[in-house]
Amino acid sequence: MQSVILHLVLIAIFGVFLPLRKGLGFLEPIMITAYACLGVLFAAPAAASAFSKSRPQTMVEAGVRAAKAVAYGEGLALVMLIAGVVSLSFANGRALYPELDVLGLGAALGLAASIALALFSGWMTLRFSAAAARMGMRAIFVGLLVLFVFQGERLPEIPLRGVELSVAVSALMIILLRRQVHPK
Repeated sequence: MQSVILHLVLIAIFGVFLPLRKGLGFLEPIMITAYACLGVLFAAPAAASAFSKSRPQTMVEAGVRAAKAVAYGEGLALVMLIAGVVSLSFANGRALYPELDVLGLGAALGLAASIALALFSGWMTLRFSAAAARMGMRAIFVGLLVLFVFQGERLPEIPLRGVELSVAVSALMIILLRRQVHPK
């Protein structure tokens, strides 16, 4: 029950309150891209939790755990983004939409980053501990927040480079995860 309440509060804050407070500025490329990337904040901790329950016996099992964490994070981000657009549309009395190319690129970046960080979090959990993974994710999130504060205006310009970096990190994490699942 606590989890449901927490999710509803997050959706109310990020899906209703903040978009209404931002007004039409919510539909600007920076905000849409940032919202499309919110899944990272939920996928990585979910992966740490999933990998801490028991050690996966196969890479398929590890992949399923990471995929579930990514689906959870991206699903929650999607709900918040849709709620924000719907709230803003109701407040303005007409249907409003973000730029679809910006949304698509932002969603690609968000998904790729969520996969990379979920795999990284899973590896950290298996290699060290869930607490170490959460600490590592916090450090990464603080770094991303600092980048957003100082370079946020560039966010809509970098999705493809971010996807490339995320794919490279994901590939490395799969190699490292395989070593943890099947140690020699």
